[in-house]
Amino acid sequence: MQYQLITTFNQAGYLKYGATMIDTFSRNLLRPNIRLTVYAEACVPDLADHCSVRNIPGDCKELQDFLDRHKNNDLAHGRAGPPEVYNPNKQFRWDAVRFCWKVFATKMAFQEYSPDWLIWVDADTLCHTKTPDDFMSQVCINDQDITYLGRGERYHPECGWVAYNLKRGNAQRFITRFVDLYEKDAIFNLPEWHDSYVWGHLKKQMPDIKFYNLNPKPDLKGFAGHPFINSPLGAYMDHMKGKRKDQGHSDALDIATHHNNKYWNQIRHSQRKYLRIKKNVTD
Repeated sequence: MQYQLITTFNQAGYLKYGATMIDTFSRNLLRPNIRLTVYAEACVPDLADHCSVRNIPGDCKELQDFLDRHKNNDLAHGRAGPPEVYNPNKQFRWDAVRFCWKVFATKMAFQEYSPDWLIWVDADTLCHTKTPDDFMSQVCINDQDITYLGRGERYHPECGWVAYNLKRGNAQRFITRFVDLYEKDAIFNLPEWHDSYVWGHLKKQMPDIKFYNLNPKPDLKGFAGHPFINSPLGAYMDHMKGKRKDQGHSDALDIATHHNNKYWNQIRHSQRKYLRIKKNVTD
């Protein structure tokens, strides 16, 4: 089985987390049949075994067209949105340009590679523990079209990990329609314009597709808040989304599973120690 992982980052992202991703994925996950391609914006990352790099937007006309088309469009940069829902304190929800890179990187990979599985993974992810040989089969379920991280009916999915089973035509059809929403600017007809909302909207429009939710308890707040690390992925990976990038790992309070995992137990221990020291100083 061939697995093609893809991600994207710019120079700042490479220095902050991308280099760590490449290093830890190469040491703990990648193999001859599990490869990683970085779609790099204006940077030249140092690569490791089973890694390759492509240049964007230079090698992707569709992405460049989207960026040019919306260069001066406030609606596409989170500075405006539908009046009935727009919240200036949550600008990311309408920042289509910020989150469009992964969409077009997925299209490029879909056109250029022919793996059994095409997998998007956010670049602010590290692989903290050596994966067993059967790991990918645990998170890429062969009788399913797409595996993802759902967060119940009340919230959009967490698209830090999305795996498309290219042996099944439904996954290919989903990718095509997903990218079409951007190329035709149809995302601006939706209430929110970031990729996770758009992806979740499309999922609801395609009920014939077999989606497998890796989040074991999508309706519980702890799991839904940070489903990546509470899913089977978390036994081997940490997703440092949001402010977690600054500390280089997720918080101990984020994790509700993997209680015997060395990596997470070290973080729990460090945070308990920090809280004890802080309490003593305050007292």
